Amino acid sequence: MSHKPSLPPSKMPHVSTTIFTEMTALAQAHGALNVAQGFPDLATPKALRQAAAAAMEDGHNQYAPMPGNHALRSWIAKVHHAGAGYCPDKEITVGAGASSVLYAAMTALLQPGDEVVMQEPGYDLYAPVAELNFAKVVRVPLEDEHALHQAVGARTRIVVLNSPHNPTGDVLTATQLDRLANTLEGTNAWVLSDEVYGPMVHDGREAPVPWRHPKLRDRTLVAGSFGKLFHATGWKIGWMAAPAKLTRELRKVHQYDVFSTGAPFQEALARYLVTEDARIHLNELGPIYQAKRDRLLQGLEGTAFTWRPAEGGYFQVLNVASYLLPAETDRDLAMRWTREHGIATIPMGAFGQVEPSVRVCFAKEDHTIDAAVAKFRAIPTSSATPVAKPPPSQPPSVPIQDSLRVVALQADLHWQDPETNRASFAAELDALLAEEPADLVLLPEMFTTGFSMDTRQAESLDADGGGVTRGWMQDVAQRHGVALGGTVAVRDNAGEAWNRFWLATPEGEVHAYNKRHLFHLAGEGKHYQAGSERVEVHWRGWRLLLQTCYDLRFPGFARNHGPEPYDAVLYLANWPSPRSDAWRILLQARAIENQCFVAGVNRSGTDGSGHQYAGDSLFVDMAGHILADGGGTGSPAVVRATWNKAELTAFRNSLPFLQDADRFGIR
Repeated sequence: MSHKPSLPPSKMPHVSTTIFTEMTALAQAHGALNVAQGFPDLATPKALRQAAAAAMEDGHNQYAPMPGNHALRSWIAKVHHAGAGYCPDKEITVGAGASSVLYAAMTALLQPGDEVVMQEPGYDLYAPVAELNFAKVVRVPLEDEHALHQAVGARTRIVVLNSPHNPTGDVLTATQLDRLANTLEGTNAWVLSDEVYGPMVHDGREAPVPWRHPKLRDRTLVAGSFGKLFHATGWKIGWMAAPAKLTRELRKVHQYDVFSTGAPFQEALARYLVTEDARIHLNELGPIYQAKRDRLLQGLEGTAFTWRPAEGGYFQVLNVASYLLPAETDRDLAMRWTREHGIATIPMGAFGQVEPSVRVCFAKEDHTIDAAVAKFRAIPTSSATPVAKPPPSQPPSVPIQDSLRVVALQADLHWQDPETNRASFAAELDALLAEEPADLVLLPEMFTTGFSMDTRQAESLDADGGGVTRGWMQDVAQRHGVALGGTVAVRDNAGEAWNRFWLATPEGEVHAYNKRHLFHLAGEGKHYQAGSERVEVHWRGWRLLLQTCYDLRFPGFARNHGPEPYDAVLYLANWPSPRSDAWRILLQARAIENQCFVAGVNRSGTDGSGHQYAGDSLFVDMAGHILADGGGTGSPAVVRATWNKAELTAFRNSLPFLQDADRFGIR
């Protein structure tokens, strides 16, 4: 059989398709009115479109200069950023939308271990870029001014500002900038100011910006977007203004990322921006969007929606608490409204907001706004008491538990006899859970066969990854109301064999992790494929890291430096008795260095290859103290402990070592 390369670990394991793409696709599938994604349906100025056509006819169809069209950069520096003294040649870079130069700037600045302070709710670009660069994201509530300043520390490299703000429409004040300037004095932190909604400020308010602030100008990077300014988001032309020393670095990334973008569009903008038509358009942009915001909100008066009028931009947040069905989140509601009521919005939970709300884009023609109002007004309210939104990682019906009762079954396995092993564990679980309930039950590695290198014994899976043992685990988990974990030798639909950790929950979910570190000393690497993904499971308010046996020897793979630290790591093993001391020491070490609970579940007895297993199953707390011990005599044992989340949080707060840990990736 030819070898197939395996994927390396994902650099973005927690990222999937964005909510914007998801809601737009759902809107298209159901023919719903789309006020979700932030693209205007207003016409791009006719003179600008004509300028683009002329630029193409005039031959501007090859690569634009890497930093951008010079005339366009000059307008950005001298007109849009008038008074800041930016040099078009050394401090302005044009990219494929603001997102590309934001990416280039953050990548140029960030080193592993740096921290990026950002406010929530907030746009979903900043955190993934930070994590791609192995930086730590420090999230603070948008409405809590003190939290932003308290979050700035010695490791802070970037503080992200977004004004006018997406999604809330908030606009910064001069007092806020003054306070931030004082906080950053003497630090190495930069201000990343995302100003793509630029002049769209409502109700006559001032809109102070950090690049005009005398203490912030030389530590500020500012992003702008012509797509937002001229209803031409598909052109993807944006810019970054930054001090020369940083611009040199971000251009090093930019030149190997997009290099240049849209030569005819850049030329068209350069020609159009110096015209009277462009000046009038930009002056009227704010008032036009204010009128559209007012049209939307006046249309919703008398409904059960509540809101605070957007101060800027073209998004309005609507509180939907009175419309939630029992146990429904704002994400569930947004999808239900798209399917059943023909109106697509963005749930605010996607931005990190807890209050059940949706974001509505009002960058629309008046008839589109009126149609949206009619659809909103036709939606009935719910008579149910509004339900607070649970954490995004939890299904709404799953309870949050402050403590977990955990059980390890240290067992002597029947060699290569899956049916007997399943029957034996089923009987034991029936008895012990009737005697004393539990929340999480863990079985040893390869609990159906023992640590067999005969892949003919591997359980065959169907095209969906299902099999006899997986179904058995789901049945046991649901019957007893526990989460059940164990690893199984399996063969997938493509004929590849894996040592697969399954965690079945009583809610019917099954999470899978393929063992990454194969034990070549026993030939495991010759017979099984190595996994690549690190898997964390979020269940009942707990973050659980799944690991298998030999993974224990490689601390980098278990490093607890994600955006949200995990609470416990689960090691399921067939760890031979000659190395029992290493097993016990390493389990305690993982608990200490990662400030987490650790479960180490090992088999007992002797396997069909003659290897002996002492057991030594342990539960360890975050300080490295052993909570429960299965003993190392080689005998079966039931090991029980209780993990308390409040104790873990208090311990981490009193000894905040995780924030000082190195950040790095795994290759």
